[in-house]
Amino acid sequence: MNEQANTIKNTVATLLSSLNNRNRDVISRRFGLKTGKRETLESIGQSYDITRERVRQIEEASLASIREDLQGESKEKTEPFVKLAGEIIAKGGNVMREDMLFSAFSGIAKDNPANAALSFILTLDGRYHRASEDDAYRAFWSLTPVHAKAFKEQVATLTAALGAHNAVVPEAELSDFSKSKDLKFLSPETLKSMMAISKSLDKNVFGEFGLASWAEIHPRGVRDKSYLVLKKEGKPKHFREIAQLINDARFSDHKAHVQTVHNELIKDNRFVLVGRGTYALAQWGYTPGTVKEVIADLLRQKGPMPRDQIVAEVMSARLVKPNTVLLGIQDRSRFKEENGRVSLKEV
Repeated sequence: MNEQANTIKNTVATLLSSLNNRNRDVISRRFGLKTGKRETLESIGQSYDITRERVRQIEEASLASIREDLQGESKEKTEPFVKLAGEIIAKGGNVMREDMLFSAFSGIAKDNPANAALSFILTLDGRYHRASEDDAYRAFWSLTPVHAKAFKEQVATLTAALGAHNAVVPEAELSDFSKSKDLKFLSPETLKSMMAISKSLDKNVFGEFGLASWAEIHPRGVRDKSYLVLKKEGKPKHFREIAQLINDARFSDHKAHVQTVHNELIKDNRFVLVGRGTYALAQWGYTPGTVKEVIADLLRQKGPMPRDQIVAEVMSARLVKPNTVLLGIQDRSRFKEENGRVSLKEV
């Protein structure tokens, strides 16, 4: 923790010295000035056997009293902290997640008394706007309420654009994406703030951006993780290789087991078994089923075909050797051959 972290704690202690013991304790607990953890109105009220509304009144009256005293020398002591916080927030694109502001200020992102002291002084000063954490956003600070409103509107616009796009956007393609969707506000700084603050937006381990609810952003199990690594590889892989790719990607500390990967891929129609233990994505055009079933589907779609053409087309859909396809064609219970062309045998 840096020197200014110690200085701000002493400054806040001086500001609180004008309050009586109970009011000082209420303010300290509400802002986490002793432990770094904010306490609720209800928990403080229970310890004093008073209502949460009474605690709120004490808090407001205490802050008003300190603000009245915040003149002259006291103001000079708090102003450097307020100014520094404003500079940090401005560099972040006029909005910044609270723990990131804390990290830039004290060198530590997690809750602690020094960070709580900064939050207290900024609240007293009232120059900047704090948005509390809710279902949609993590706690953040902005230079003004107008900046906070504009930021949330931009998040909504980007969320809608990604939803309409319905696919993750690689980092290298973000510039083109923002131009195609007329997202002129989407600078690197703004995007970084959005990803840090908004709970609806995120990126996956491969640096692809999208909605936090998408499985490609937050894969929920082995199947989703397998889909992601295969899509990234762009070619079929053996299930042992897929398990290794999952572990190398470090989605989590939980290790993917080879047999689990094999068992899960069999159950998911996003994957096609195209060779012995080798899987591809169905979206690549690979056809599921045995070699004979693939041959039969091909003949149903295109009618009688020469052997060499069948071999070529089956091998483009399955990772098998030519002889495997030729052996399949030899099944006279399913296929017949006349004038050099193979067709389905009528049942």
